[in-house]
Amino acid sequence: MSEITPIPELKLLLIDDEEIIHKSVGGFLSQMGYQVLHAFNGNEGLQTFAEEGADLIICDIKIPGLDGLELLSAIEERNADVDVILITGNGDMETAIEALRRGAFDFFNKPVKLPELIASLERTRRYQSMRREKDRIQEKLELIQRTASPLQHQNEIIGESQAIKNALALIDKVSGAERTTVLIRGESGTGKELFAKAIHNNSPRVAAPFVSLNCTAIPESLLESELFGHEKGAFTDAKSSRKGIFELSTGGTLFLDEIGDMSQTAQAKVLRALEERQIRRVGGDQEISIDVRLVTATHQDLQALQDQGRFRQDLYFRLNVFVIELPPLRARGDDILLLAYHFLLQYATELSKNISRIDTAAQSMLKKYPFPGNIRELRNIIERAVILCDGTELTVREITELSGSENEETPIPQEDELLDLSALEERTIRQALCKADNNQTLAARYLGIGHDALRYRLKKYDIDQ
Repeated sequence: MSEITPIPELKLLLIDDEEIIHKSVGGFLSQMGYQVLHAFNGNEGLQTFAEEGADLIICDIKIPGLDGLELLSAIEERNADVDVILITGNGDMETAIEALRRGAFDFFNKPVKLPELIASLERTRRYQSMRREKDRIQEKLELIQRTASPLQHQNEIIGESQAIKNALALIDKVSGAERTTVLIRGESGTGKELFAKAIHNNSPRVAAPFVSLNCTAIPESLLESELFGHEKGAFTDAKSSRKGIFELSTGGTLFLDEIGDMSQTAQAKVLRALEERQIRRVGGDQEISIDVRLVTATHQDLQALQDQGRFRQDLYFRLNVFVIELPPLRARGDDILLLAYHFLLQYATELSKNISRIDTAAQSMLKKYPFPGNIRELRNIIERAVILCDGTELTVREITELSGSENEETPIPQEDELLDLSALEERTIRQALCKADNNQTLAARYLGIGHDALRYRLKKYDIDQ
């Protein structure tokens, strides 16, 4: 019995017509730290519940007035947030089955075995905690959907943390300034493109194209052609003229992600395009006018890159007009669960699975995990967990089964490993280095941190490559 830790704020209502039950069972539960209310018949019990409420009702089936099954039905009709454990002295299995069919959480025969009752109370408490957390998150999601700004509605921006509200407020202010360049800073996977789309969708340019290019995805030799287009015969494979993304996005918004990785040659030409509102295709001699709103993003420190001579100062000042900082997922509190349930409902629907809950232990694990891959990592974890799940709720098992997969993100660890964040960070860095074949630049990109930050941590943890 010493291993049981009752929750003092759990309020129990004990309904039984025998005084000895109130003294023995009720007295024992009170000594265990539970708050216990007493009633001696069904009608009195229903009245007590209506006036004072309860988290759990323990009720004898054979009592005066409303019997246990009738009281259970009356509670169900009220749609109350309470669970019922029924007790009988006659050992009637058919009655027990009927009680469970009507919604009783558990069923016991007299004489009640106190250890079994306490264990049942703990199961009930855990179930209620999970159900209430799920309901709370669902209510928040519904509230966000009802009260969200057009930015959130159009772009599925989920979150109610102050940092996200601050970012949305900045987007609301800058969207109308349709020629102002915007720089979005944040770790990899924080949703920078989503917020760039929000700027576009809330701007006067919404009817024109939104064009996105990740600067790390295009080889340097082809980047200029992608940006500005080329004329026929400009190089070996240029068999026809082709517009670049500056032309394709004219009238609309051009989003350049990870601009910190752009070569200085390309930086100079982007700066010219911004200042002169004109571009020239590769191999061409004609100036082409453009009307583009530029939004850029990076997970790197452009000021530091500038100081190192890796980023043009004039372009930095041109881009750094209006800056929006996106917080990492680990700094967003309950937004982690809001997003987890959002992705759960999305993938459960797509995969035609009846999964609507994340159990308490899994929720705790998700809230403690640092998410080096941020929202992208959470989305992938939930998608794979839904695929693995054979029940109606996600558990720690579905999440921790990811440890053998070859993911870009670090697999979520077992719960006992979450207690030492330094060890977790060191392990994550070692895994990133291994994946990057000891290439520090690539490992830093996997981790969503700058090269200097990685070098600091290599020294901190004495990691010898």
